[in-house]
Amino acid sequence: MKIGRVLILLALILLFAVLALVFWMKRNAAPKPNAGASGGGKAAQQVQTVKVVVAAQPIKRGTKITENMLTEVELPADKVIASQVTNPKQVIGKRAVRDLPQGMFLTKADVAEKLSVSSEGSLAALQIAPGSVAISIPMDRLSGVAYAVRPGDHVAIIASFPFVDVDPDFQSVLPDKVGVVYPPQTSEKGQTLTAGIEASDVYLGHGTEDEKLGVPFYLIPSEPQRPRLVTQMIIPNAAVLYVGEFPLGQKKKQEEEAPNGGKPGAKPRPTPPPQARGQVEEENTEEMQVSNKPDIVTLIVSPQDAVTLKYLLDRHVSLTLALRAADDNAQISTDAVTLSYIMGKYGVVQPARLPYDLEPAVGKMPQSQKSPEAAQAPQER
Repeated sequence: MKIGRVLILLALILLFAVLALVFWMKRNAAPKPNAGASGGGKAAQQVQTVKVVVAAQPIKRGTKITENMLTEVELPADKVIASQVTNPKQVIGKRAVRDLPQGMFLTKADVAEKLSVSSEGSLAALQIAPGSVAISIPMDRLSGVAYAVRPGDHVAIIASFPFVDVDPDFQSVLPDKVGVVYPPQTSEKGQTLTAGIEASDVYLGHGTEDEKLGVPFYLIPSEPQRPRLVTQMIIPNAAVLYVGEFPLGQKKKQEEEAPNGGKPGAKPRPTPPPQARGQVEEENTEEMQVSNKPDIVTLIVSPQDAVTLKYLLDRHVSLTLALRAADDNAQISTDAVTLSYIMGKYGVVQPARLPYDLEPAVGKMPQSQKSPEAAQAPQER
């Protein structure tokens, strides 16, 4: 019994020794606390940051940037690139060179000091969306919606095509003209001359025979071929970039602002009294509206539509603008219009050949009964 108790006691002593050794080894293997560990959280919060400028609202291209359009956020210094704007003063007063969405980090390439053709491009180019181009076409009172079109409007473009038949070989308008052919002849010296051809002003016609008289005739056209007209809307939606000619510089403006009109030796312009200024400004505005009749309009279209307009301009096709309603972006689909379309669509009846008529004959209406536009049309030409 004594020997068993001794063995149990030795086993317990050995077990406690092993546990003590394991505890001591674990304690020595644990990492020792760093001297700065207690302040580690504080050091992590002291990461260096830099303020960068962000667009606080959407900014359209060409817009002059003001302070209320901007805001600032902090970024880690190692995340900021050299081209980013870190001071609002670097962009305030400048213009956006592209559309800047809200929340966008601004870079130095997003703004320009002044938008001139010689340096950073024109202001007009900034108003053209990527993928579109601008092209100018002529306009007058009728084709330009009576000069109602203004920059920012949207218009549809209508074209009229005068079709004619042409000779497939000559590519000239039919009918061809008749040429008289002389057969080969023998000269006095016995030489054989080649056949000769003499041109004439007679159009090529065709032979026919009178049924009553039984006499053959050769019919020739009484006039050149009449074109067959078809009209269609070719571009349903084009934005108006500008009406008239773009200003080329500031010289004219500086001359107008100068007291003597910019001319040396000229007398200063008199300043109207305050009560008369409103009347003078109104008269100048009316005079400008009467005299300023632009003959050109610049449109924003797709590249393919620009090529189409260039072709039509080179072919002298008549182009007319139709003003669209504000904020109307609906798709427009139209039918091509010809004479047969009008007669079928609107119920136009071809008049019968009657044994009686009215006086005066059509085309000989008195001048007083014609519309003012019709009466003035020959004078404007």
